[in-house]
Amino acid sequence: MTVMECYERAVSFLPETKEENTDMTKHMVTWANVLMADTLNYENAFRRANGIDELSSPPKVTGQNDEIPYNEKLVAGAFPYGMARWIFRENEDISGSREYYSLYAAAIEEATPAIYGAVEDIY
Repeated sequence: MTVMECYERAVSFLPETKEENTDMTKHMVTWANVLMADTLNYENAFRRANGIDELSSPPKVTGQNDEIPYNEKLVAGAFPYGMARWIFRENEDISGSREYYSLYAAAIEEATPAIYGAVEDIY
């Protein structure tokens, strides 16, 4: 999913159209980078569970057409809610911002796999 696709999905939650929210487009790349930093541990859990090398630091996107290089379930399921919370906050709709933060947090948990391993008895 590209940064623009993520932003368009986030804007679809609003009562306005994308054209009515053009002043928010300047933030989409920054928001994508913040979301990647915020979810680095969850992305690494996905990578561990799937035998993929973990990231030592979050990657960065520089343009709206850049692909967000995290697993699709996390990006498509959680990132639009994460962006939507900031759009609502920028529009001074605190209750909408809180609602979308809750949806964002739930989507992150849903996208994060459980990692099974041996348990060491310390007694």
